[in-house]
Amino acid sequence: MSSSNGIFQRGSSHYLRVVLPKEHPLQKLYKSGKVVVSLKACSYRDAVTAGAIKRAEILGWSESKAMPSTSRNPPLKREHLTEYFLRDIYNRWKESKPRSADSINSCNRSLLLYEEFTKNPALHQLTRAQGDGFRTWLQQPERKTASKTAYDRFTWVKSLLKYAYRDLELLSRHPWEGIELYTETTNKRRPWTAPELQILFGQALFINYELPRDKKLLTSDISATDDIPTISISNTGLNQQLKTTASIRTIPIHSELIRLGFMEYVRTLDKTVAESLWPALSKRKNKPGGYFSNWFGEYRASFGLKGYPDFHCFRHTVRSQLGEAEVPEHVIDSILGHEIKGSTGTKVYTHRTLKTLKSAIELLKYECVTMPEVYRNKINI
Repeated sequence: MSSSNGIFQRGSSHYLRVVLPKEHPLQKLYKSGKVVVSLKACSYRDAVTAGAIKRAEILGWSESKAMPSTSRNPPLKREHLTEYFLRDIYNRWKESKPRSADSINSCNRSLLLYEEFTKNPALHQLTRAQGDGFRTWLQQPERKTASKTAYDRFTWVKSLLKYAYRDLELLSRHPWEGIELYTETTNKRRPWTAPELQILFGQALFINYELPRDKKLLTSDISATDDIPTISISNTGLNQQLKTTASIRTIPIHSELIRLGFMEYVRTLDKTVAESLWPALSKRKNKPGGYFSNWFGEYRASFGLKGYPDFHCFRHTVRSQLGEAEVPEHVIDSILGHEIKGSTGTKVYTHRTLKTLKSAIELLKYECVTMPEVYRNKINI
């Protein structure tokens, strides 16, 4: 929803919508009578300033001037539609707002497949039959593509077409709207069983306490609020990145971790030398969990736990046990970083104190696992 000044927000970026006067020359390019541009501003205050300047540029535009643009790429115009290809839309999409490297790479890989299958027609020549054919082609057995991957590839291409239609208004309709690719979960995650947990935590790793290769958490993320030790999960640190705002949370530390010496270990770290909770451990392509994910899979397979359950199944293990303990769903979602379900009142007005979260976390007990104290002032950091 836009405000009276035409500024509205999509995701973390602000946009400007300008309604053109009836006789304005830009009516030839924008049949809807509206111009929508990205202001490349995350804060509303910056957007108001940029919007005022951009509105003046648009309303003061004449055919002797270049179309006002917020991008390094030249503006895309309906009158030149026969000259545009989906890669032109992709290039504009990349600059429309800050995007992660993963998103850009995933979208580009999908676009390359689209170009391979469709032979890259001009945008105005794209048909629904090509959308149906591309969907089928992505799922052909000889491609050996997982159902979820095929779904993601198809969705990225549809997103670019939606961007051309809705944001740029270069298309009068979304040519592939309603064409869906349905996915099936190949391996459904499940909780770890007690015997599997005994096998895992009975390995030398948890006897000798070798450190895993992950340095995502920072020492500044560990603190004590109201005498409750907590871990803060956020986007604020270098190379810290979360998928959703619901993932940002503060989690009380389980008493078992405290018994094992976790807080003592944190206190001994020299925060002036390195902020990382695991300062000697390397990253992979600036992704703190990259090496750890590979390591855990290989390590798990080394003692017979191949395939599933995997590392992410620990989340299912926690959710299952909290559910069995009759912990309310909104409290479980707060701990796991999931979007809170239910009514608006449940989502907005339910206040979850650290004490509430702490009480819920302390219900997690795995009597099948017994480990000695970890930190004895002798760990090689």
